[in-house]
Amino acid sequence: MGDSLRQCQNDQVIITTTRLSIRALAPVEAEAIVAGVRTGQSWASDFPTTGDVRIAAGALVGGMAFANDTMPWGVFVIDETSSGHSVGGVGFKSAPNERGEVEIGYGICHSFQGRGVATEAVVALCDFARRGAQVVLAETDRENVASQRVLQKSGFQSVGEVDGLIRWRKEISAFGRQSE
Repeated sequence: MGDSLRQCQNDQVIITTTRLSIRALAPVEAEAIVAGVRTGQSWASDFPTTGDVRIAAGALVGGMAFANDTMPWGVFVIDETSSGHSVGGVGFKSAPNERGEVEIGYGICHSFQGRGVATEAVVALCDFARRGAQVVLAETDRENVASQRVLQKSGFQSVGEVDGLIRWRKEISAFGRQSE
């Protein structure tokens, strides 16, 4: 699960795992997500979620980045390869900060939850983050036990709680360097 492959096709970043293709969200698809236009899309029946719509809208107004090969710290769509359907989203909230920390977020449509999709996507995104970050951060609502389990299974450690949000941290090493 932790082995991811980064490819670029027409400047689009694609991360592949055993079961997933995690591809950079393109502006045209973000527009379709926000408008609710399902024609021509290979989406699971309950994709996009409200969170996907919010993220796509944010990307369209410049609040989040569209990832590309020269600026990979953006938002991605999770495609489940056996069905060919888009089932969720994962991404970086910004580029790494001066301490080498980058924060991620993720969400999976209800019909694909409980299958390890979120964990596989988070592990792959953390592997991908090694190209420029040393630490991956995340946060979950105190009540969102499923999301907490995703982060635990992905190697994150809880580092505190602020305003009902549990903060998580995962130390990663850059490719070619050993963790200390």
